[in-house]
Amino acid sequence: MKNFYEMLAEKARLRPVHICVVEDEAALSYGDFLHCVDGLAAKLPAKSGDAVLVLADTFTRQAAAFFAAQKKGARPILLHHGLAPEEESAIFRERGLQGFWRVTADGESYEAQDAPQSFVDDDDCLGVLTSGSTGTPKVMYRTCQSWAGFFPTQNEIFGVGEDTRIFLHGSLSFTGNLNAFLSVLYAGGATITGAKLRVRSWASLLRKHRANVLYLVPAKLRLLAAEKEPFPDIRSIFTGSQTVGDKLLSRLTKLLPNARIVLYYGASELNYITYTVLDANVPRDSNNLGKPFPGVGLSVRDGKIYVDTAYHVSGVNIPFTVGDAGHINDKGELIFEGRGDAYINKGGFKISAAQVENLLRDIPGVAAAVVLPVADETRGEELAAFLVREENADETEIRRTLPKVLKPVEMPERVVFLEEIPLNDRGKPDKKRLWESVS
Repeated sequence: MKNFYEMLAEKARLRPVHICVVEDEAALSYGDFLHCVDGLAAKLPAKSGDAVLVLADTFTRQAAAFFAAQKKGARPILLHHGLAPEEESAIFRERGLQGFWRVTADGESYEAQDAPQSFVDDDDCLGVLTSGSTGTPKVMYRTCQSWAGFFPTQNEIFGVGEDTRIFLHGSLSFTGNLNAFLSVLYAGGATITGAKLRVRSWASLLRKHRANVLYLVPAKLRLLAAEKEPFPDIRSIFTGSQTVGDKLLSRLTKLLPNARIVLYYGASELNYITYTVLDANVPRDSNNLGKPFPGVGLSVRDGKIYVDTAYHVSGVNIPFTVGDAGHINDKGELIFEGRGDAYINKGGFKISAAQVENLLRDIPGVAAAVVLPVADETRGEELAAFLVREENADETEIRRTLPKVLKPVEMPERVVFLEEIPLNDRGKPDKKRLWESVS
């Protein structure tokens, strides 16, 4: 299998009337979805080998454009939503891509440029974007095998099979969503999603289509946890990108009483690294991200996590580190200490924003928390905490509790209470909108 279009075509041959994707009120069988893909591919002027930036307005059109580009032998790179036009143009121009394909309900448009092909491996079939926290996001390329070769292992651990009806939310430009969607398609299951960041809409879709697997990042799980009525059909949850605290775990256990909850640690460059099965009745360190997936090697050098795996983006030297910090305990479990770019340097003290966020979320009355750095003339950086209160929680009492749970050096210079934490299309806190909310 050289690309994922071949996988889709085979599943459509075997399961033509089985539901492939549901987005709100629209449901497409494998046969219908393949028909949409083939129709889009006929309109795409890209040549085999071209790297094509894809901006589509809905989940289903993102997926269809992704497979259409693969059918033409092009290498699709799904673009994040919400970027400014100059940011979109910078990615297209500065990364030397051959095409920019826009796909919306109103039609398609294609912009081409004469740029040398920049893939790493002849078998590369797609690209993914880095976070772009500094400068223009880079493109990392992948072979089909670098994901599909691991699907049997991850699907067994995550409880994904032919009868899976998974619910996920957000853009397919988030590699977690794209990987989950493709792994379910590999198994022959169905994917359910909704366009809105609205929990009532999610709950309706979960119940209507009897979703039995859930993939949401913890920030979105916290939103779902506000629901009152349980979801007994959910048998498996897998989540990553952020840690899961005891408070959230307790709520999920009550809301999803029959679900096995798996927390994983991974990276866009490397795929899945470690995992642990969560149990609300067993005391745990919220920074414990478990043991390596089968076939994955793990080591720590100078406090940085290094990973040895066959499933990674092209062009990296293995073992590889993304700069994340941690250590391995005497049971062989990874204790996570912070993202490589998520430390705040306060007067020479390196403070993990993730660890402070976990402490804040455990405070009674705090529903959600995000910690960001803010410039300080004396200390270089200070902490700003953005908090969401639970219903009927007292803001003054929460402020009084802060010095009881945080070290003096961890105390935020600024505490801002919001109605909700704004999220981007990848399910992560939108830092720009957070600052705009208080400016």
